[in-house]
Amino acid sequence: MIVRSRALDFLRRRTSERADAHHELDDMVAETVAGDSPDPMDTTQASEQAWALHECLRKMEAGQREVVSLAYLRDLSHSELAGQLQLPLGTVKTGFAAGWTSCVAAWPVSPESRHGPPQAP
Repeated sequence: MIVRSRALDFLRRRTSERADAHHELDDMVAETVAGDSPDPMDTTQASEQAWALHECLRKMEAGQREVVSLAYLRDLSHSELAGQLQLPLGTVKTGFAAGWTSCVAAWPVSPESRHGPPQAP
C-alpha cells in the first residue's frame, strides 16, 4: 500500500510539473507573439483599402478628386473648400457628392472585409 501511494504521488507530481512547464512555455510564447508590431491581417487589409481608395480617386474627374482629397487630407468643411478653391458652395457640394458616390459604388466588397470605404467627413 505504501509503494502504491508513493507511486501515485510521484505520478501526480510529474504531471503537475509538466503542466507547470506547459504554462511557462505558453506564457513565453504569448509574450513573444504579442509584440508591438501590427497584426499582419490588419496590415494587409489597410494596404488593400489604400489601393482601393487610390483607384477610386484615380477614376474621378480632376475637380471631384481635388474636392474629395482636400476634404480628407486637410479635413476641410464644404464652406472652407469653397473658399479655398474659390468656387460656389453648391459646386463644391455637388462635386464632393458625385465623387464620393462614385467611390462608394466602386468600393470592393468581400465577406472578409471588415471595413467599407472611409466615412465622408
